[in-house]
Amino acid sequence: MTVIKSPKNKSRKITPFQAMMILVVVVCFYIFLQNMGDNFLYDYDAVAMEFLQKEGYNIKTNKNDHSSNNNNDNNVVVVSSKEESSKQQQNKNERIEVENNNSKMTTTALSSSLSSWPSPIEIMGENAILKMEPILGKHRPDRDAIFSFARGLTLDELNRFVGSLLHTGYDGDIVLAVEPKHDLSKEKLEYLEYHSQHSNVIVYSAELVCKRVLTKKRCKVFKMFLHKEINGYLPDPRPHREVTQLRFEYYWAWSTLYSPTARIFLLDSRDLMFQLNPFTKVPSNIENKIMVFEESNLKQISDEPNNRLWLREGHQRKYVQKLGKHIPVSAGIILGGQAAIETFGRAMIYQWDTTQCKTYGCDQGHVNFLVHGNFLLNSSSSGEGGAIEEVTVEKFGESFVMSLGLQMKHGGGRNFLRKTKFVDETNTILNQKGEISAIVHQFDQDKKLRSIFDGEKTTLFVKDWETIIKASSKTTG
Repeated sequence: MTVIKSPKNKSRKITPFQAMMILVVVVCFYIFLQNMGDNFLYDYDAVAMEFLQKEGYNIKTNKNDHSSNNNNDNNVVVVSSKEESSKQQQNKNERIEVENNNSKMTTTALSSSLSSWPSPIEIMGENAILKMEPILGKHRPDRDAIFSFARGLTLDELNRFVGSLLHTGYDGDIVLAVEPKHDLSKEKLEYLEYHSQHSNVIVYSAELVCKRVLTKKRCKVFKMFLHKEINGYLPDPRPHREVTQLRFEYYWAWSTLYSPTARIFLLDSRDLMFQLNPFTKVPSNIENKIMVFEESNLKQISDEPNNRLWLREGHQRKYVQKLGKHIPVSAGIILGGQAAIETFGRAMIYQWDTTQCKTYGCDQGHVNFLVHGNFLLNSSSSGEGGAIEEVTVEKFGESFVMSLGLQMKHGGGRNFLRKTKFVDETNTILNQKGEISAIVHQFDQDKKLRSIFDGEKTTLFVKDWETIIKASSKTTG
């Protein structure tokens, strides 16, 4: 009798070379999928330029001098009429039109002659005007304001930022840029609608045209500049850029809507929370002043890899060597008077235009370059700036702001809460003087501190919102 034995199943091992090839294929396929979406984006640049050409306008594409790549993304589009008068060409004042619901505000922005930093509107051509419409709320030009680019925040993160601020008794404007209205969840839209009616929240839809570059997303602005003769929005002529840099274009635009006496904060929102009303610590007379805040007292820019990289990108070596001796200041917390913030916005946009930096975090490098290089001060002192007469650098741990990221990384590590006196028994953040910090920034860099802020502190404001919802449903019911 013949016995037939089944062959043994031999497990086939993958060689290191085969594993490497599989990894290469997977990475290439991932990159392909990331970039394939660009082909389906609405090419509003091409559509807008075709429309302008049909209307009799000259379209001229100037090669950007700051890029050596032969790429359309590095071109600047200039739109001009065939019959533009010399009178229009001599007019250097920008006309700013912003519609707040049914109320139209028309203001005249600072003249280019007041500041050597060019206005962002100049690149758009003579017929361009800045026109943005909030989807919710209305500006109050004579009030203090807080600006933040809050696109992509969860409801809890939004609640922590807005809720903690309102909890301090703050009654100024809160100006936010969020995702387009159709992308907002029902809960977030309900939250924003309520606070736009009851808490002076002004909401803008940040309609961006984005593309993937490997794993990074870079964007252009949509619906910011209008062609006043054809009443159509102009394409963004700047290359795609990081949202952390792009947000300063919104800050600049919003700043033009406020009176000279207004004090304005430019703030991060995802990793920032308020413990006190920040304006109670701010002098009233800061019309021409900028205040920035150190991130640590342990590391200079040259000693900290990220800050050294961000400063180096796009700036000459001599500046990196000289400015690297300073302590880094945060790009996520800027304070100033209206005129100073408007000028600061121009300077930040110009910095990107001249460096074309594509590294994430370049906005931090630009802020440190401008501040520590004294490039923000007016013509009487340094030949730059205009509306900024003073720049104050607040020392780490000595002011009402605590940016904790670098200090956690280099001064405490995992035992930050135990090693320092910045946190008391009630989990309140203090400065080195033992005073309660009005603004807490980058708390998420420490796991224990993040759990406290994401947990008990955020829960407080979530419960407040749930109480409002319940009361509202009873009223409507």
